Amino acid sequence: MTALTTQATRVTPRRGGQWLLDLLAVMIVSTLITVGSLIVLVKAGAYGRGLGTVLGVLFLGSAFVLQIVNEILLPRRNGGRTVGMLAFGLRTLTLEGTLPSWKQFLVRYLLWVVDGLFWGLVGFVVICCTPYRQRVGDLAARTVVVRSTVSADEAVLPGPDGELGAVAQPELPLGAGQVRLDGRE
Repeated sequence: MTALTTQATRVTPRRGGQWLLDLLAVMIVSTLITVGSLIVLVKAGAYGRGLGTVLGVLFLGSAFVLQIVNEILLPRRNGGRTVGMLAFGLRTLTLEGTLPSWKQFLVRYLLWVVDGLFWGLVGFVVICCTPYRQRVGDLAARTVVVRSTVSADEAVLPGPDGELGAVAQPELPLGAGQVRLDGRE
């Protein structure tokens, strides 16, 4: 296992684009479901105020279900990647470098309530202030978003030598009369 540097988590602009793409994908699919349902309902003879209520509930319900699918189910089955993460080359890993559990994805999703305050400003500020660029949901779930090139087999925390990489130990020369284990002098 190699240690992941904080450089691999420096993906804040990508995370912003990924979030917008995920939101756009959910809204487009929800709109298509709602418009398709409207066409079917109108052809079936439905009209009036009740129709608007039904379509509103359908839109919100489908958006909620699609968010759950995109933020919890899809990443769990797809190596920690949502639709937007696939497009922007990102993935979610635990601090130990493994794929997060269902519970961790759920915690991340539920804490969007906090991260999304003031149009996402809270999440953005927290991301900019943490060493591994984690939002509140990531901090609570003990996850991190990294570039996709980082393997799930790699550790997220730095190794014992920090982020300097391995430092080779110089080989000490043997003195006269000392024999090496391989039989050479």
